[in-house]
Amino acid sequence: MLNDLSDLSILIKTLEREAHLVQLLSSIAHYKFAGPIIIADDSRVPYGALILRQFPQLNIQYINLPYDAGTAEGRNRMLELVQTPYFLLCDDDFVFDRRTRIPLMRRLLEEYQLDILGGVFRQHNRKTRKGKYLLKVNRLLNRLGWVLPSSQIYEYHAGITIKPNEISLYSIHYTDPVTRCDLTHNFFLAKTEQVKAFGAWNPILKGGEHQNFFIRAKLAGLKVGTTRKCGVIHDQWTPNSKEYQNLRNRGNEYQMLALKEFGVTRLENYKEVLGGTFGI
Repeated sequence: MLNDLSDLSILIKTLEREAHLVQLLSSIAHYKFAGPIIIADDSRVPYGALILRQFPQLNIQYINLPYDAGTAEGRNRMLELVQTPYFLLCDDDFVFDRRTRIPLMRRLLEEYQLDILGGVFRQHNRKTRKGKYLLKVNRLLNRLGWVLPSSQIYEYHAGITIKPNEISLYSIHYTDPVTRCDLTHNFFLAKTEQVKAFGAWNPILKGGEHQNFFIRAKLAGLKVGTTRKCGVIHDQWTPNSKEYQNLRNRGNEYQMLALKEFGVTRLENYKEVLGGTFGI
């Protein structure tokens, strides 16, 4: 249960994915999270009124943003409202289950003297229809306190090297229970004031903000780590709207813009060290 986490806020940026958001909030409600949940919605027609009616038991603060305000702007707006010492960053296509273990994340964050601690993405193979049904089965089992083993588990634990005119990534070997790194997933627990202090996300980035954020954090001296002991289901089966997909496809354009902030146009070794599975 998550009802002992009053010192933590959950931040969720959503865009044209009401069904995903409902699924995530349902999983959070299942574990009785009682702390603040801040949601930023820059959909063409925001769905906050429907969400608030559907989840009256959750402590939700819903921000309606101008259409396509962007991922970074939405996250910054949410961060401004956080009054708890910690926040948990979530995408709207996550699902909590008993392996999410937020209390453990908080304990590991403090024990290893970190500012940011990321977890893993658990998902079922999106290239087969079987994955869709496994997600549904896991959703049912979750209500009983059980979970279905994931067919794919994705993690990021890379280091970042910053030199004049060059930024590159390098692989870091994972060591249980926590591995220090510079770059991890967008599912992470963080200390609020430390992230606020360096300016958080670059507000001009409507997408492609992930690596930019962690490069900023490294330059600010934040301590980052990752753990395999905590994670979320990453739902790639619930359909995305065409509106969302069109906006999502601009990612490469914004990734280029994100790197220009640091005077470079390419992140070396990106594909070589990110996005692999560690277990089947």
